[in-house]
Amino acid sequence: MHKNSIIKLYLKFRYFVFLFALILNFPSKNFAQSERTGEERNLANDRNMAILDTIPSNDTLSGEKHNKNENVLDVKVIYSAKDSIALSNDSKKVFLYKEAKIIYGDIILEADYIEYDQEKNYVFARGVTDSLGNLSGKPKFKEGGEEFVAKTIKYNFKTKKGYIEDVFTEEEQGFLHSEQTNKLEDNSFLLKNGKYTTCENEEHPHFYLSMTKAKVVPNDKIITGPAYLVMHDIPFKFLGVPFGFFPNQSEYSSGLMIPKYGEENIRGFFLQDGGYYFGVNDRMDLTVTGDIFSKGSWGGDVQFRYKKRYKFNSKFNFSYAEFIKSEVGLPDYEKNKNMQIKWTHTQDPKSNPNTKFSASVNYSTTGFDKYNAKTTEQLNTNTKSSSISYGKSWPGSPFRFNAQLRHSQNSKTNNVSLTLPSMTFNMDRQYPFRKKNSSGETKWYEDIEIQYSSKLENRIITPDSLLFNGTQISDFENGFQHNIPLSTNFKLLKYFNLSPKVEYTGILYPDYVKYSSEVKVDDEGKKYVDIDTLEQPTIKYAHLIEPSISLSVGPNIYGMYQFKNEDAKIEAVRHVLTPSVGISYRPDVGSMVDQYYGSYYTDTLESVEREYSIFSDGIYNFPAAPGQSGSINFGLNNNLELKVRTDDDTSSTTKKIKILESFKISTSYNIFADSLNWSQISVRGRTTVFNNKLKLNFGANLDPYALSSSGTVKNEFHGGVGRLERIDFSVDFDLKSKKGEDKGKSGSSNSNKGFSQMDDFYDYSNDGQYNIQDEIVSYVDFEIPWSLRAGYKFVYSKPAFEKRVTQTLSLSGNISLTKQWKISFRANYDIAEKELSSTSININRDLHCWEMTFSWIPVGRMQSYNFQINVKGSTLRDLLKYDKRKSWHDNL
Repeated sequence: MHKNSIIKLYLKFRYFVFLFALILNFPSKNFAQSERTGEERNLANDRNMAILDTIPSNDTLSGEKHNKNENVLDVKVIYSAKDSIALSNDSKKVFLYKEAKIIYGDIILEADYIEYDQEKNYVFARGVTDSLGNLSGKPKFKEGGEEFVAKTIKYNFKTKKGYIEDVFTEEEQGFLHSEQTNKLEDNSFLLKNGKYTTCENEEHPHFYLSMTKAKVVPNDKIITGPAYLVMHDIPFKFLGVPFGFFPNQSEYSSGLMIPKYGEENIRGFFLQDGGYYFGVNDRMDLTVTGDIFSKGSWGGDVQFRYKKRYKFNSKFNFSYAEFIKSEVGLPDYEKNKNMQIKWTHTQDPKSNPNTKFSASVNYSTTGFDKYNAKTTEQLNTNTKSSSISYGKSWPGSPFRFNAQLRHSQNSKTNNVSLTLPSMTFNMDRQYPFRKKNSSGETKWYEDIEIQYSSKLENRIITPDSLLFNGTQISDFENGFQHNIPLSTNFKLLKYFNLSPKVEYTGILYPDYVKYSSEVKVDDEGKKYVDIDTLEQPTIKYAHLIEPSISLSVGPNIYGMYQFKNEDAKIEAVRHVLTPSVGISYRPDVGSMVDQYYGSYYTDTLESVEREYSIFSDGIYNFPAAPGQSGSINFGLNNNLELKVRTDDDTSSTTKKIKILESFKISTSYNIFADSLNWSQISVRGRTTVFNNKLKLNFGANLDPYALSSSGTVKNEFHGGVGRLERIDFSVDFDLKSKKGEDKGKSGSSNSNKGFSQMDDFYDYSNDGQYNIQDEIVSYVDFEIPWSLRAGYKFVYSKPAFEKRVTQTLSLSGNISLTKQWKISFRANYDIAEKELSSTSININRDLHCWEMTFSWIPVGRMQSYNFQINVKGSTLRDLLKYDKRKSWHDNL
């Protein structure tokens, strides 16, 4: 049968879907195994405690059988009661009243009334009804890790069999109710008229699977006979099954994973995330899932996890997908094959402090996110990066080694950058002239420090389509570089910092380049310059010793204005100025670098020479060019604060309010440049007000030089403060309720309201009449938990003659209308383009044991919606649900 017909049939007869889903063994993915502690058995201080010693005589314990009574128990029976303990006339029965307890081995039975037959080793327990007809002190039975509550319990300690009425117990990921239950000696249970649910309401669950009969094997499975769904006491017998199978395991187990089903316009009917889970052991597991669509698209996913306690945690994921649109031969036909690899590996820091290995790999083909993204963020992500790192350090040594594999890719340019490997060997800062046990003030030479750093890299930048297809080793660029800086720092005249430095730098390349130029004539008789690049495949090592010195000063200048009026709210204004000036200089290293530079002509008259470095194609820039260099850096930072009196009349305390956190102006001057000596003037500022609720950031770039008629910068001043090239401004407003959060935490729970949404909105007075005024007072309330963030950003840029202005508005937040209702939203608006982008609305409704979710992306490429109602318990989540959706893939 055609797979399209199979999927249609699968969706049409959901009754059979439910049937098959019930009989499948769902896997449990819990890595951690719970540790169970023993029950405390010390009742020595109870005034009504008694111990029945049914242990055989010493002769029996030693191997001599004198007592052949099969009813004799091999463990002591301990019992107690708060109110009283009574014996029958023949002393064969014991009657325990009020908070009675019997302990036999790992069995603990508690109830308000317990009757114990010592001869038959039989016990009966029930609750007690008070004068108002309320039943209290129901029997509670514990054995090992199993526990349940019932109306009555009859149990035989010797045979380990029992009969239970109206039992309630919590099984793994669910709750079990039964009117009549037989406990077998293997600790399994036979149920009659049972209920299985994930609803926590013990007395009256809002929904359940009604089971005529069932068998429960603790920590293993639940097998049912005929069963059907009941919701709010309404039976849906047409949703019945002849038998069912539920996993009941707290540990890991293997099993099938039920797929999701639905329909899309482009890809057709689908089954998604179906597959098999392999619970290998408590350290590793494997998940294999797949997707299939009726119109040909398909995909697969393999996920492997491995965890070793106190050592490391590793997770590997491989995904492959084929996207098919339309039919072969049609103009809109499209077929794409894409894959993705993800791998994370983290090491416990305590496992080996001196050796570290970590991995964070995220690689995919360019079209993977385009056709397989599941979130807006994933679809809009243009860059991905990966890193695999190994590090080694030696105790008591300043040396460190690190090796890395790095990857980055850009989905817009389709380029991939791969570094394989990148190795570094470094030495931490050392003070060679300091004594180990020196005391007193250090000498100037004792502050001389030395370091060592080296790195070797092999890297390539290529289109992703060629990375594994046609790329050769010779296409990689590689090199080696190491540095030895020797430096110190002096304090001069209290405010000046003098920093002399001498640095040795060496680089090693497997090749270098030479440029040559020749004036030639083309076919039309015009002269042109032919520039030829010749690669020299010879290992070349270049090095130099580069001295430099810098001098900087940056004092703080304080200004304060005090208000004389003692009743004024503002007590003082403080202004802090921080001017800074820095001078750096590097002398001409002369012949040490001349051999690494060449020149060639760029005009037909051979009058204009262009200088180049023979390592211009290398991965490292040569550290110095011929000639001397130096610059002067200027900066001025401002800070403005208010000192205000608090509203507390009982004290004279004050607090500081920031008016301007930072307002900085900076520029620099190149001393030895032959033109365009001044750099752009940078203006940056920021502040936060209203208790950090409002954040302001602004900045501007001013170019002191004018533009030529062609739009290039010329060596003439523009006039005024400079030519405005860019200005930006942003404001972010962040609000959230405080009393609302407290109200949300301390408010009463509505967990027993079940499906009735109206209970959240209608209030009834004592006489049962609806009070509209109460509704207005209760629910038009802005003190409920909520948060709101709004932002505005403005950017003006004019690098030449054309200007560009962008303005964007952003709004996001969430609000909890009640403890059950929550709405969250996010929106961005481009003012220039007059369109919304990255907008989403999410609504969640807690329905006690059910939940409702609605998500909507109204605009953009991921325009879609999804509505779903399902039970909360993971065991039945994928079985008892209703969903309606529109996939964003239909927009492709």
